[in-house]
Amino acid sequence: MMETPFRRVFPPKDLSRGAARWAWLLSAVSAASLCGLLFGIYLLVDLLITRGDVLLPTAVDVAGYERVTGSLPVGQRLKAHGPAEENLPTGHRRFDQGLRATAWEARRESWGPFVGWCVRRFFALRSNSSALLALLATNIGLALIASLSALQIRALAFRTSQEIATRLRQSLHRQTLRLGPSDLEDDAGEVAFLMFTGDVERVREGIQTWFERVVRWPVTLAGLLFLVVMMHWMLALQCIVPLLACWYLVRKERRRFEQSRRLQEDRVGDDLRLLAEGLRKTRPVRGFGMENFEHERFSQHLQRFLDKIATLKEDEKLSRWLCWLLMLITLTLVLFLIATKSLSDPAESAYLPVSAVLIFVSVFRLAYRPLNELWELPQIEETAGQWADNILRYQARIPEVGQAVGAKFLQPLAKQIQFESVTYRLPGKQLLLDRLDLKIPARTMIAVVSLDPLEARALTYLLPRFIEPQSGRVLIDGEDLAFVTLESLRAEAIFVGGTDPFFTGTVAENIRCGDPRFALQHITEAAKQVHAHQFIAKLPQGYETILGEHVQALDPGQTFLLGLARALVRDPALMMIEEPAERLDENTKSLLDDTYARLAKDRTLIFLPTRLSTVRKADQVVFLHKGRVEAIGPYSKLITTAPLMRHWEYIHFNEFRRDDVSE
Repeated sequence: MMETPFRRVFPPKDLSRGAARWAWLLSAVSAASLCGLLFGIYLLVDLLITRGDVLLPTAVDVAGYERVTGSLPVGQRLKAHGPAEENLPTGHRRFDQGLRATAWEARRESWGPFVGWCVRRFFALRSNSSALLALLATNIGLALIASLSALQIRALAFRTSQEIATRLRQSLHRQTLRLGPSDLEDDAGEVAFLMFTGDVERVREGIQTWFERVVRWPVTLAGLLFLVVMMHWMLALQCIVPLLACWYLVRKERRRFEQSRRLQEDRVGDDLRLLAEGLRKTRPVRGFGMENFEHERFSQHLQRFLDKIATLKEDEKLSRWLCWLLMLITLTLVLFLIATKSLSDPAESAYLPVSAVLIFVSVFRLAYRPLNELWELPQIEETAGQWADNILRYQARIPEVGQAVGAKFLQPLAKQIQFESVTYRLPGKQLLLDRLDLKIPARTMIAVVSLDPLEARALTYLLPRFIEPQSGRVLIDGEDLAFVTLESLRAEAIFVGGTDPFFTGTVAENIRCGDPRFALQHITEAAKQVHAHQFIAKLPQGYETILGEHVQALDPGQTFLLGLARALVRDPALMMIEEPAERLDENTKSLLDDTYARLAKDRTLIFLPTRLSTVRKADQVVFLHKGRVEAIGPYSKLITTAPLMRHWEYIHFNEFRRDDVSE
């Protein structure tokens, strides 16, 4: 049998270990308490009906009464050598006997000896008032135990589902860290976020519901079945068979109707769309004089639409009446069987006291909810399994980039970067780089632009190996990046994204990023170099200010400067800088040119610019088009010799743009 996604995240063996063991134990306690409560209600009702009244017509009955209850009905004692029948009161009705009357009447029942033992053991059950108080107190205690057990089962189900959700979230977190850098379109993080917060929670809710129902209801149903069989096994079988058959047939009919209703609603929706078609075609209808034809066509579709609505309503009415008729017949049969036993001679073995009738009715009513909820288990498992399947598919994705066996340590960039016939295509999408060749000298400032922003981004993503070329290779100082360690490569080639957010934590933690090598002095120096120190010093607690969505927020310019400081503190030989698409404040714009000049000292900078001033100040501008280098050179040259470069500048920086990007 093929393992379903639901069973993969919640294997059956989890039902027999950990919290599940306690849940099964509590389920047994809850079922026993519920059955004890129902039996206690039976004794209470029987006490109220009989009022402790006992009729002993013969001396033999008196002797038997003493054996069953442990006492005489009037307080007399039998002699050691047998009853003195002439001294025993007989032929009279005795009152205020408490549960002794119930024990005497039920002496031939399977549960009668248990009541007799209770009466002999507990003196308080021998009179009406004390027995009433004892039963009330016991029933309240059992009700509390049953309720608390059910609540604890729910808590254990929640804990079990939360543990599984935690495992899923941990694996999602690890997988996202593995896959995230390869996301050129910046949507994988959003997909993972929705899975993390939405899909996992839906799986957790499904597991909690499924776990609680599987652990609780079968044991409860077994306890209720035991109770009615103990009361009257023949009547229990006579009632359970038709009730189960009725319940099953009603559920099947409701499921059939729901499937039919969904099918009919789809057809009705198609007809409704046909009716609405004319609303979009008024011009040709009037222009070609088709009014009569359109009215006739509309009337035909409208009549068909109304007929299907009427058919759906009739089907619903017929299904409802069929279910009600089936339930009415079954309930009539069951009530007749119960009433027949209740109206029979009390001396007969088939007799059923009124108090037992109440228990039968209560048990059948209490069994309705567990049966319905157990019936829904496959649907719950299927629904939760669909969400789990999304998560499992995401977890099964293989990262695009991996470290080669025997990879070498990469030395800092000193000479040049070289792209040799590099081809890269998005999985299942367009070609971004097509046999691209390019050389970038070290310690230069390069701006990479393209009509399709993904082409330029793909070029820079290749350098820290966020993505891997499908063919060709990328070299730094002659070393193929596919055969160097990721740790040494990403220590020397750092990408600063224009949309990179800050993390929830202090400013210092956001710059340090968990690396213990960087003390506050290093962090402060890096912030000063990129002109981030000015706004950091104005924050409420400076470098110890907590950043976060609901704490201290930063504007896009401050976030960008924080990202530059985060990169600079690591002193990489190569920095790829993607400028923010959002408009920057005037203060940030005035500081960026000096910041870039400081960063460029003994370092290679590759920009994905959104500011024209950055393009103009670059040593070289690389213009990509259709995956290849269309033009390369200083801005002043390309703007006059490359038509596509002029087109790119016009669509991004022309004076008529209202949302023009900062200069």
